[in-house]
Amino acid sequence: MKRIFILSLLVLAILSFSSCEEEINLQLDSSAPRLVVNGMISTDTTMHWVTLTQSGDYFNHQPARPISGAFVEISDADSSFLLTESTERPGHYHTPSSYYGKSGVEYRLTIKNVNIEGISADEIFEASSTLPNYVECDSAVVDFSDQYQWWKIIIYAQDPPNETNYYLFSLLNNGKNVTDAYDRMVILDDRYFDGNYADGVWIFGLDPDDGDNLEPGDILTIETYSIDEAYYDYIYGVQIEMAGNNPLFSGSPANVPANISNGALGCFAACSVSRLSFTNHYSLEEIKNR
Repeated sequence: MKRIFILSLLVLAILSFSSCEEEINLQLDSSAPRLVVNGMISTDTTMHWVTLTQSGDYFNHQPARPISGAFVEISDADSSFLLTESTERPGHYHTPSSYYGKSGVEYRLTIKNVNIEGISADEIFEASSTLPNYVECDSAVVDFSDQYQWWKIIIYAQDPPNETNYYLFSLLNNGKNVTDAYDRMVILDDRYFDGNYADGVWIFGLDPDDGDNLEPGDILTIETYSIDEAYYDYIYGVQIEMAGNNPLFSGSPANVPANISNGALGCFAACSVSRLSFTNHYSLEEIKNR
């Protein structure tokens, strides 16, 4: 599946006429170890995870070391609780399975007792994120691009007026996530179309030559995550780094934006999520010849 880097331009053109769990192992260009945090709270009722690892040197391509035995707490204005570390997955801390986030609530992550050389056990790492309001797609359809020879996934949705919104879109085919890496997801902000109706916006492109073919009867599900600006900037930064740069014309590798205090890397985010499922009715030949 190919990431649609021209998405923002496509959205702007269309609307002018109609008036995201993946682990990110961040590498540093320095040998100084730092804490890397990856965590999310959503409106789903499920276990929510926070992963803690140690950064590595940029040129030392080794698996990130998990950080076990840490104090990991999530709190809001009314309550707080400690996360439990998984016995099977060191460095992975989870909420109870009955937990879910609520729109408009600010969630704060607090981390202590980090077992990394040069970091005191009393040092506190914090991050906060306010869970955005719920936004959902009205409908979605399957189409085909004669220019690119890709399947097109097109959505219809209303962007809320008078507020800044950031979105992450993920796609499942028959329950399997085909955008299970950040460079395969689509992120979008509403700076060009605040409050307008998205009347047929091309979100995903599936390339049959890359094995992303659809069959009649496939059930597709679009997950729409309403995210905050910090998480949007984080994912964008990760996508830029994963895409790579031309070494002759680019600067040295840089860390992606983070919202964790005291120099830690990564991001903690709260988001609302909605899902829309629909059926593909076409074979590749049928949709090409429509």
